[in-house]
Amino acid sequence: MFTDPTHAYGTPGVPETEHTSPDVLIIGAGPTGLTAACEAVRHGLTVRVIDRKPHRSTFSKALVVHARTMEIFETMGIADRILAEGTRFTALNVNTPRRRPVRVDLIGLPWGDTAYPFWLSVPQYATERVLEAHLTDSGHQVEWGVELKEVHDEGSGVQATLQHADGTYEVVRARWLIGCDGGRSRTREAAGLRLDRSDAGAVFVLADVMTTAALAEDEGHVHLAPEGLLLIVPMPEPGRWRIIAHDPGAQRKEAPTVDAAFLDDLIRRRSGIAFGSHHVTWTSRFRLSHGVADHYRRGRVFLAGDAAHVHSPVGGQGLNTGVQDAHNLMWKLAAAGRAVDGADGLLDSYEAERRPVAHAMVRGTARATGALTTRKGIPRALLGMVAPTLLTRASVRTRFGRGVGMLDIAYAGGESADGDRTPFAVGRRLPNPLLRGGGRLHQHLAPRGFTWVARGRAGEEHPGPDDPRWSGVPVVFLPDTRLVDPPAPAEAAPVVLVRPDRHIAATGRTVTSVLSAEPTPMVLCATGSSSLRRP
Repeated sequence: MFTDPTHAYGTPGVPETEHTSPDVLIIGAGPTGLTAACEAVRHGLTVRVIDRKPHRSTFSKALVVHARTMEIFETMGIADRILAEGTRFTALNVNTPRRRPVRVDLIGLPWGDTAYPFWLSVPQYATERVLEAHLTDSGHQVEWGVELKEVHDEGSGVQATLQHADGTYEVVRARWLIGCDGGRSRTREAAGLRLDRSDAGAVFVLADVMTTAALAEDEGHVHLAPEGLLLIVPMPEPGRWRIIAHDPGAQRKEAPTVDAAFLDDLIRRRSGIAFGSHHVTWTSRFRLSHGVADHYRRGRVFLAGDAAHVHSPVGGQGLNTGVQDAHNLMWKLAAAGRAVDGADGLLDSYEAERRPVAHAMVRGTARATGALTTRKGIPRALLGMVAPTLLTRASVRTRFGRGVGMLDIAYAGGESADGDRTPFAVGRRLPNPLLRGGGRLHQHLAPRGFTWVARGRAGEEHPGPDDPRWSGVPVVFLPDTRLVDPPAPAEAAPVVLVRPDRHIAATGRTVTSVLSAEPTPMVLCATGSSSLRRP
């Protein structure tokens, strides 16, 4: 139940206790919730994170961590630990009937300016384990077996009723509440928000299984067979694979048990591989649906991750989108909590930025899933004929890199001071070029706050770092001589204000031109509070 400040609140007949009031109460301890909790701590907020499950799952839903998410993990200080848990895809082999397989070299794609030019296969439970350990290192613990029952927005904060595993109730008051509690989110329901699901018309089978087949353990396989789509994806454990298969027969008859015999028969019929399935550790059969919540915010309650969007697993975008939701939101809550000018507009920008990303992701995965699972004869035949040709095109292969890697996501709603429409335009991720002497640009930015990046060609000058025109925000001076591959003059604004999430807040010819333009919530937050100026 979500009630406004004028409603009475309580759970009749239930004894309640009241504890400390954190800045942020996070519901759900999956990858999105754990990222939100770690980011809250990193940005100086107090936090509690609860999950109704009794303990962490040892099975893995999501499997792939993409380049942009790895950049976020680098900012959080855990990228090396995530890398140690995973294995890099080197290639994707696409097989269609009566055509030669097409091998997409994932490592050799034009990834551009990222330190993580690959798909990383890492089980969700391993990602969660790293995140939870990082949270524990900060002195915080996930509270397992605790369930959200009711939510009441008091205007100045949120009051939540929690039920513990022993049946006792607790009332918590927090400044904000973040629902990271999955596709059947209790937070979303309690806040009166809605997610309308569309049935994708497809049932999928997932399984983690060992094999006796001699397959290259760093390459994935896609089979567009008449019997249905089959993906065979490597996992970090030697000899273990994730099987993802469309199961059209499950809609017409009682579905058989997903066991070694079932998997061997399915894989043989669709790929011709004698897989030799054994040690099946996890299986799932589910009906696909797609949807995006009508809003990501109601007052002081926010949604992130699967609570805000559900979709097909094709492309491995779900976990990554949730982590990026949390990363986008938490620095904004920290800034808004300091009562800077433009705070409410900053909080509104979370939905304005992240909801269109989810819509695009859901539309894209829905189209791809529909094409890959169609049972209609002519479309299926056309897919088999067209796919190998399309995969030879450089533009299509590039999408497997930067596109799937989520490096080109850009936010609307901002304008540069001088009409900039380049890779340095407002809302885009700041380029992360290599620097002479080693390292990349992002490594030199303020770890938590805003940063000015002042570029310069020979003869160009900017005010010194202590000049009041920078409003106390740290400055990185980046003359072209420091760049391994300097951009063309028309492609790079001389002055760029960078947000804590490494997207561009403002650009212009000079710092004065940026600050004299109509101020946006981002610029107000960067320059209007000394607490945002510290490196």
